[in-house]
Amino acid sequence: MELKRFFSFEPIKNNRIVLKGNEFFHAVKVCRLKKGFKIIVNNNTENDYYCTIENIEKTFLTAVIDEIKVNDTFADTNITLFIAMCKDMDTVVQKAVEMGVTRLVPFFSKNTNEKKLKKDRLEKIVLESSKQCGRPNLMVLEDICEFEDAIERAQEFDKALIYFELEREEKTASHLSPKDEKLGIMIGSEGGFDLEEIQKAEKAGWKTATLGKRILRVATAVVAALALCLQGMDKI
Repeated sequence: MELKRFFSFEPIKNNRIVLKGNEFFHAVKVCRLKKGFKIIVNNNTENDYYCTIENIEKTFLTAVIDEIKVNDTFADTNITLFIAMCKDMDTVVQKAVEMGVTRLVPFFSKNTNEKKLKKDRLEKIVLESSKQCGRPNLMVLEDICEFEDAIERAQEFDKALIYFELEREEKTASHLSPKDEKLGIMIGSEGGFDLEEIQKAEKAGWKTATLGKRILRVATAVVAALALCLQGMDKI
């Protein structure tokens, strides 16, 4: 039977790891795990902790660490995805986690229709998606910012790419190399960016790139852009 994965946010003491809160509830009430069952626990590092449940109390469980293994899905890249608020945020967050994004920054742009970020809900999706794909570290979900604030962060990265459709845009691979370790990617909402926004972004240091001539849904564009970037950085 495949071992269930959980995240612990408690310090490891005496070779034991503790599950509390929603992770405890999921383990005991949903998965119906009992004393003696084997589980894998992550603590937002590169390690998988293979454990045996030792005790189950009313609000927490304790597990003994049997073995520690480095999780090879732990990303050796540092990718920040800037995404304009859109109606598909649930799917965008899920796919970003699966594709190894380190940090997701939602922002408002001129063509943004969605105005409210359900951060609690999205953080739950981050947690569940991380467990589903076997990722040992959680993607950071930042608060919403304005487009002008987002583009000013270009200097944080080895490369900063913004996706826009004009004939002069270059392919993703032409911008990247295996030497790039810290990458920023910016994708617009369903309405995309307008030309004035692109001009501001370029002035701030962003390089424009294309995903082709077809009109893509936001979640599709996220997966396509990330796959191309990982390939360009020689990470897949």
